[in-house]
Amino acid sequence: MSIATLPAAKLAAAARGSGKLFRLVLFVLGGILAALALNISAGVDESRTLIIPPNDGYGFEECLKAGSQCGLVVADAWCKAHGFAGSNGFGPADETAATMDEASRSSMEPGSFHVTCGDRVN
Repeated sequence: MSIATLPAAKLAAAARGSGKLFRLVLFVLGGILAALALNISAGVDESRTLIIPPNDGYGFEECLKAGSQCGLVVADAWCKAHGFAGSNGFGPADETAATMDEASRSSMEPGSFHVTCGDRVN
C-alpha cells in the first residue's frame, strides 16, 4: 500500500504517530548525550593537591624536601592511601600557594608540604 492510496485521515494519523516517536527518540538520544558529556567532563580534571601539615606525626618531612631519594615513594604512597593512582609531584606547599584559593591558603600551616596526585582509582 503506497502513500498515494491512503486516505488523508490515515496519512495525518501516521504523521502524528511518527512525530511522537521522533520526539521520543530525540529525547532519549539527548539524555544519553547529556549523560556522556557529564561523565566525560567529570573525568577531565582528576588531579588533586593534598596538603600535609608538618606535624602530621608520620615524620616523613625529610623525604618530601627537594632532592631526597625517598620522596617519590612517600608521595605515591600518600596518594594511593587517599584513593589516587600515584603522585605527579611533591614539595614544600609554599611553591603551590599561589595557585590555591584564599581559604586553603589561610588554613595551611607554615612548613607544610604538597603532594599532587593523578587520576582517581575507581
